[in-house]
Amino acid sequence: MRFLKKHWFKFLSVILMVILGFYVCCYAVKQQNSIYSKPNTETEIYSIWHIETFEGGGKARIDYLKNVASYLEKQNPNVLYVIKTINPDNLEAELLENTPDIISFGFGVGKVVLPHLAALSSTYNVRDELIESGMFNSSLYALPYIVSGYAEIKHSSLTNKTCFGANSFTKPENLGYNATKLESQYEAYKQFIYKQDFTLIGTARDVFRINNLNNIGRLSATIQPISSYTDLIQYIGLTNENINIKNFVDCVLSSGFQSTLTEYSLFSSLHNKIYNSGIYNEMENAIFN
Repeated sequence: MRFLKKHWFKFLSVILMVILGFYVCCYAVKQQNSIYSKPNTETEIYSIWHIETFEGGGKARIDYLKNVASYLEKQNPNVLYVIKTINPDNLEAELLENTPDIISFGFGVGKVVLPHLAALSSTYNVRDELIESGMFNSSLYALPYIVSGYAEIKHSSLTNKTCFGANSFTKPENLGYNATKLESQYEAYKQFIYKQDFTLIGTARDVFRINNLNNIGRLSATIQPISSYTDLIQYIGLTNENINIKNFVDCVLSSGFQSTLTEYSLFSSLHNKIYNSGIYNEMENAIFN
């Protein structure tokens, strides 16, 4: 009894702490349940479908869209952009089931997405020579937002054989080379690297790889960007002109975001050039020659 009288304050403190802890836990559980059981019903969700049809920079292109989405979501917490990659072979079937708010698509599937696109009221600052490719019956339905190109890549010793990768959407054979068509662009790249008896008709990805190998002394290949043709183009279109959908397209085609394409070794569709020197400056000049 004396012990209790002497230490009653400590016992009381422990009891109070236990009671307080119990109420804190109950409050936390209640708050957690409210977070998950009552989502913000005011959030507006917009769907973006991304369709890849050409080799070189696939991850970079979708990262670019994600960066735009992240930026806009920070500006407006009640808006959410959900980006989904669609296999081009499944695109037609997917569109029969659902229509997204925004479509990002590569060269070769324009006829499939066209019936779902709304006419655009602005050309932004897209290069004049690119605008026509997004038009149908004198109306503008899509605009290029990323451009890439081809390059002729040779070893120091000249060869008589040329190769490139096959693709059911893009047509490097339109470049006019008497070339061997391999099953993929990566196979063509490997043929160039390991057999060293081919000239490679490469994409920007090949230029990136081979330029790096040149820089570390593994190769001494020459890279000559091709100015006569490119179909390595990514477009963007919208299905309606809701303000948040339009804001997304505005950002995608803004000069600020377009200038970040240097981080991905890709090229802007706008009138401003984004490379000042080096092989990518040469490639940029060739693409827009």
